[in-house]
Amino acid sequence: MLSDISSVFKGMRRVVIVGIGSEFRGDDAAGVLVARNLKKSVKSPNVLIIEAGVAPENFTSEIRKFKPSHVILIDAADFKAKPGTVRLFKDLSAAIGQSISTHKLSLSILSDYLHDQTSAKVLLIGIQPAEAEMSSKMCKEVKDAVDDVVEVLAKNMRSL
Repeated sequence: MLSDISSVFKGMRRVVIVGIGSEFRGDDAAGVLVARNLKKSVKSPNVLIIEAGVAPENFTSEIRKFKPSHVILIDAADFKAKPGTVRLFKDLSAAIGQSISTHKLSLSILSDYLHDQTSAKVLLIGIQPAEAEMSSKMCKEVKDAVDDVVEVLAKNMRSL
């Protein structure tokens, strides 16, 4: 599925990466860790990287002001696959109810709002968790998936 991620970069001009999740819930921290690690390697005026934690809706003003062509949400999502599996959702209505993150606003509502406000294409990169209980640790499969997603995104954002 990581090859699918590379394919969506065609036509991107300004990209916002939004890492979503709770660092206190093991595998649910995947999106936040992707964003944090990308900040270390991606330095482009055409890329905005946000560690949104459990409240991505708090960053909508910043996203709107950036005027993105694309918004990529990254979150732990339970789509009944093996832990660490990465899936790209190009249509967030297909991902309704799949996020296990602790954020308050559904990602489909957030996606619709961001699209309405910016005309940006909104995508979700979901990482299948093994466990997201309070005080749990991130499993090796999800850690490896985080590293893989960071590598693919960083490689593709170098040209922006």
